[in-house]
Amino acid sequence: MDTATGRQRLPLPVVEAVRSRVDAVLATELRARRAELEALDPSAGILVEELERLVGAGGKRLRPAFCYLGYRAAGGRDGEPVVRAAAALELPHTFALVHDDVMDEAVERRGVETTQVRFARSFAGSSVGRGRSAAVLVGDLAAVLAEALFRASGFPPERLDEAFVRFDRMRLEMAAGQYLDLLGAARRDLASAEHVAELKTGSYTVEGPLLIGAALAGASDVVQTRLLGYGRPAGEAFQLRDDVLDQEAPPGAAERVGTLVAEAIAALEGARLEPVAAAALRALAEAMRLPED
Repeated sequence: MDTATGRQRLPLPVVEAVRSRVDAVLATELRARRAELEALDPSAGILVEELERLVGAGGKRLRPAFCYLGYRAAGGRDGEPVVRAAAALELPHTFALVHDDVMDEAVERRGVETTQVRFARSFAGSSVGRGRSAAVLVGDLAAVLAEALFRASGFPPERLDEAFVRFDRMRLEMAAGQYLDLLGAARRDLASAEHVAELKTGSYTVEGPLLIGAALAGASDVVQTRLLGYGRPAGEAFQLRDDVLDQEAPPGAAERVGTLVAEAIAALEGARLEPVAAAALRALAEAMRLPED
């Protein structure tokens, strides 16, 4: 249990293995990008330095893990291309966190200063607005580098084209979900909360990465349908679970988490998926259950 947030960790050997490989890719990529920006102007490197700080602060790397598992479940062979593609999917998460903090005017995230506060301290005079603007640029840069790393992952162009259909859809749903969250902040009924959870977080945490990985493996329509049947409820469960633990969920959400987890696991039954990856997906879904379930 994460004592700081009350959230249960989701440790699995396969997730841990993917995380270490993804971390190595991200460290190398960001170091190279920092040098690239510093060559343009030494002052510009601080934007990537902030990304390095954010990415290096840790995290479960669930989005890369789901991308990797979707790829492997669909029959893809392990290798550097899938790890690079999976690593790219951590950066949209960084983008979302930074922009979320700007929108919320947050001073801290999990006890650590937010990007906008850190930059505000580096400017003289009236610095709050400029700190916020710099944070927006850091988030934008994360989005740009995510696509660049994904395109340079090493997959054949036809596979990348298929995966980018999913990638673009994921980003579209992220934006829509964030706006709907703003629009309906006062609507706390379960149906609204589920819809926002599906778009804002579920799509880019589970469903999107899972289907992107499957597309990179050239998955059949049958396999993609099975993975969608898993990814959609699992993604909703992931977000609703956090809302329940943060005591921000509408009535009925706790019971709904258990139902969604069961739906996700049922979607894998009888599916022709690579056994080790399928087992890891089941275990990840089980780990999303609330302690009372």
